[in-house]
Amino acid sequence: MNQYKGEAWLGEEPQIREETITETVSADIIVVGGGLAGVAAVRQAAEMGQKVLLFEKCRCVQARSGDFAVMDSKVAKRWGRNHLNKTEIVNNLMHDMAYKASQNILKRWSEEAGKAFDWYLEGLEDIAVLDRTDQVPPKGVKCYIQPRRLPLPEGFDNAQENFKCYQVTAWIRPSHIALCRGNFELAEKKGNVTSFFNTRVKKLLKNGDGRVEGVIAGTREGGLIKAYASKGVILATGDYMSDEAMLRRFLPGMMETPKQWTSYDMDRQPSNTGDGHKMALWAGAKLQDSPHAPCAHHMGSVFGVADFLLLNTRGKRFVNEDAPGQQLGSQIENLPDKTAWQIVDGNWRSYIPKEYPNHGSVCFVMEDEELESGTVYDKLCFIDNYIAPKYVRKAVEDGVLLEAETLEELIVKTGLPADTALASVEQYNRLCEQGEDTDYGKRKDRLFAVKQGPFYAAKFTPAVMIAAMGGIQSDEEAHCYDTEGAIIPGLYAAGNVQGNRVAVDYPLTVPGLSHSLALVYGRIAVESAVRESR
Repeated sequence: MNQYKGEAWLGEEPQIREETITETVSADIIVVGGGLAGVAAVRQAAEMGQKVLLFEKCRCVQARSGDFAVMDSKVAKRWGRNHLNKTEIVNNLMHDMAYKASQNILKRWSEEAGKAFDWYLEGLEDIAVLDRTDQVPPKGVKCYIQPRRLPLPEGFDNAQENFKCYQVTAWIRPSHIALCRGNFELAEKKGNVTSFFNTRVKKLLKNGDGRVEGVIAGTREGGLIKAYASKGVILATGDYMSDEAMLRRFLPGMMETPKQWTSYDMDRQPSNTGDGHKMALWAGAKLQDSPHAPCAHHMGSVFGVADFLLLNTRGKRFVNEDAPGQQLGSQIENLPDKTAWQIVDGNWRSYIPKEYPNHGSVCFVMEDEELESGTVYDKLCFIDNYIAPKYVRKAVEDGVLLEAETLEELIVKTGLPADTALASVEQYNRLCEQGEDTDYGKRKDRLFAVKQGPFYAAKFTPAVMIAAMGGIQSDEEAHCYDTEGAIIPGLYAAGNVQGNRVAVDYPLTVPGLSHSLALVYGRIAVESAVRESR
């Protein structure tokens, strides 16, 4: 039984007559979707000696961003970051997602993330690995690996944080695309991969026993390909953020949130439109019951998003500011007008090193002279958790940061109700003086007073959303389940179409989680399909 049958966003499964098929092909494994999870699946299958068909509606394999959680990997060992308690990490991920995700999915991910990343790095020869975040990267390389927040701010103790952040993140820079394509090329060299680009899969095929045995896909030229897989079909079709009707159904609060996407199909439309979700449901699959999670972590201003005073447009404080960008972004989304103001004073240099090191925080100060000395990476900025005076000046010049010599003048520039806003700042400063936040409970060392000029203000609106996470009911073997709770034979899922990995809100407990999950489960899906076909 289809749990969403008749709902407009789902539509109807296309009925395709046999006489319209223009080509029939077969293989051991079919992979639908050529993003990170799909590329991992294709390469894993090729290296296991399987004949593979890849169907991708874009013109080539796709990749974006580049953060990976890399526990137990060679780079983690090189950085001295390989001794973290993985059970503790998983338990905190569960905590930060209200125990709505699958602990078994996360547990297996934590056990395999390191070796999967080592394997993935084989996609490029002699890839450079930096030893510090501020290290000057080598010139003339396709990409390199930068550690996030290494070394950590002095005195940082993750055990004392309200929101834990485990520092095992590797950032593939300047672009992840070269490494993703390198992995695909490794698969192609095996000689057992056939790829169909600019080819959109329209539906899954099931036999009389209920096993998914193939797909029907449409080419750019109008042809129809019927493809059979003797061992399994792996959905790696990504999320559904760009399908407006589907987003309204499952994440209605994010409809007005700005969105960013970088992959476009043969019709020049965003590629993340929930194709795999819909095909799986037409085939009897079930979507995860737990609430879907937006991935929209706020990066804040040049000062980051965390710890500095925040006021809503009524001029009142509304949150404990000591939280990661995803959580603070959610609080801004909850405001009636989805707008807040960050207030910072001229003593920011002394405050920054006390900040919480995570996505959305700035916790390192670098003077302009050092940044321009040639001894450090001269493009370090807030996205690297760094700040320099020249970035503050530029933000003011660009109009994204307001500056004033007096607090009263600053509040006038923001347009906030002056009496209320000034009273809120005065109350906040009293809390800073007494060393106890009796209003919202922010820890003492992150009560950053607003007393010394010049004063700064940054307007915060909703963070840019980059994915809508919620997928087909799944498990640690990458199976897909039907509405009766039974495994659908022959069908597997990896990446954002796989359900039960993330729920409620995207956690920043381990930055790079999403990419790492996609990589790990692309491999697991193939292993399961091959093993279960024997």
